[in-house]
Amino acid sequence: MRLSVMHRPTTCLWVLFALAALPMASSHGDEITNSVGMKLERIPAGEFMMGATESAEKLVKAFAAYKRQPDFFADEYPRHRVRITRPFYLGKYEVTVGQFRRFADETGYKTEAERDGTGGWGYNPKSGKCEGRDLKYNWRNPGFPQSDEHPVLNITWNDAIAFCQWLSHKEKQDYRLPTEAEWEYAARAGTTTRYVNGDDPDALAKVGNVEDSTGRTTFPHVQELDIPPDGKLRFTVPVGQFPANGFGLCDMHGNVWEWCSDWHADDYYAHSPTNDPKGPASGSVRVRRGGGWNSFPLWARAAMRNWNTPKSRCINLGFRVARGTPASERNGLSGSSADRPSRRGVTTIVFAGDVMLDGGPGHAVMHGTDVFRDFESVLCGADVAVCNLECVLAPGGRQTYKTFTFRGPKDAVPLLSRYFTAVSVANNHAGDWGPDAFQRQLTMLSEAGVGCLGGGRNLSEARHPLILERNGLRIALLGYCGFPPRSYAAGEKTPGAAWMNESEMLDDLATARDKHHADVIIPFLHWGREKTPQAADWQRVLARHLIDGGATAVIGTHAHVTQTIDTYREKPIVYSLGNFVFDYFPNDPAVWTGWLVRLSLDEAGRVGLEKFTFEIDKAGIPHPAATARVTAASQ
Repeated sequence: MRLSVMHRPTTCLWVLFALAALPMASSHGDEITNSVGMKLERIPAGEFMMGATESAEKLVKAFAAYKRQPDFFADEYPRHRVRITRPFYLGKYEVTVGQFRRFADETGYKTEAERDGTGGWGYNPKSGKCEGRDLKYNWRNPGFPQSDEHPVLNITWNDAIAFCQWLSHKEKQDYRLPTEAEWEYAARAGTTTRYVNGDDPDALAKVGNVEDSTGRTTFPHVQELDIPPDGKLRFTVPVGQFPANGFGLCDMHGNVWEWCSDWHADDYYAHSPTNDPKGPASGSVRVRRGGGWNSFPLWARAAMRNWNTPKSRCINLGFRVARGTPASERNGLSGSSADRPSRRGVTTIVFAGDVMLDGGPGHAVMHGTDVFRDFESVLCGADVAVCNLECVLAPGGRQTYKTFTFRGPKDAVPLLSRYFTAVSVANNHAGDWGPDAFQRQLTMLSEAGVGCLGGGRNLSEARHPLILERNGLRIALLGYCGFPPRSYAAGEKTPGAAWMNESEMLDDLATARDKHHADVIIPFLHWGREKTPQAADWQRVLARHLIDGGATAVIGTHAHVTQTIDTYREKPIVYSLGNFVFDYFPNDPAVWTGWLVRLSLDEAGRVGLEKFTFEIDKAGIPHPAATARVTAASQ
């Protein structure tokens, strides 16, 4: 492992804000500029070979002065094919001091270096050394002058995620960190060499702000550098001082290390999926890429992998943002369907039922079992995947006095993040350990990049739709609980779940359509009577009212068994998916079964439905049934 005080990621704090009117964005060709002034380049879908393009032995020989052994490069192999299946946008530049300042000023956000009592890293001109952690250093003061156009420093992975969440709310778009695969694909921009301008280490300084390695025989950690006050070592430079690569991106080599969204594992390349890999399901360190101002050319190669803990921060560590297919392709217009680009192909949304990670499933997760592994192709192959999280994963809190209370291991959070875009917390177990644990869970999930629906820190947040952009479609997901205890419901100023109230639900549908300009609106309901094969009459009436009110489909959970599927006005109603991951009950049927349903939304606005049937073993883990896939007629 490459250990250095400068390599590693952080987790994100959930930052929630009231949503303003849709911001305007300008565009020029494949480059867009958002309302914050950030330029983003459109990166096309495509394939590339990821990893080192030459053998470890050749790298050892080429960089002999650094005295590295072949195993130093082990995590860059095997070289493997990666397919980026959808275009995405990536920041033309690293996030700047000025952009981060706007975030901090608008929200009052304090970085981890400012609030955790340990500080960041900085340069001390008296000693000519970088030092840390120290409370006097943070993103506002790295110990040397920075303008608003310099890349922001001392940013943890958590800080970067918090910035992305703020920007997502502000822009009504899905901003995030790039995956490691997206980063390398974008950095290479069609090249297969060590650097975007070839293999020559001495020529790298023409395209990136890296350290001059002349006369160096070992790589010094940042605290070991001798930096004279005369400024011979230039630290960071304002973004965009070096030429852009073939995708229009600057500073992909050097200036600052850049956080990626992935966990790191040395052996991940050996079993990485071809399509849109997202990294391991869990880990202890996050990936960072590209090298920094103090990096020698060996460390700034396109294939170079590095990492650090999510809470690390340093004087050479920052980030850039990514975004999916954007609403800004509407050219800044009002957001009506007439202004939007044509939909491209079919968009798929998979719904899973109750996921309870206490008991047998929790034990399995804590011992390294991937409880979702049999359904990777269905879940990870969808544009959006959602489940009902029927337990608490956060530590602490006070247990509620009731017949069943469920708490799963916090280790399950990264596992969920691998498979699910979002989870519903609108159910009768989300509050099992009180409001503090409930709020802590919201933070944990958001830090892992998992969206939440049906819950919040107050009623307004609980009823707020989760907005996602996919393939030119704007998707709104809403969650509601209709099963006691009623004390788990959110109040005007108290955290909890969104409660089922027909008039409020219809208001939320209208808001999703009129204010958030959603093309697709799906309420995910926790309702009905347990272990009954048929929905009640009141459920059928309510589901139809929701579709009359604008719902694209209605999906239900809670019954622990599957129920019927209806069609109303050519829209599907799934009353209960049954359990997905769940321990058995005292009175078991001979076989516990459940469904995954996949909604397919085509260019004409038609909704198709497929259901995947599975059986749940005695440990509560699902496996495909003998007839694993049953296709319903297109609705």
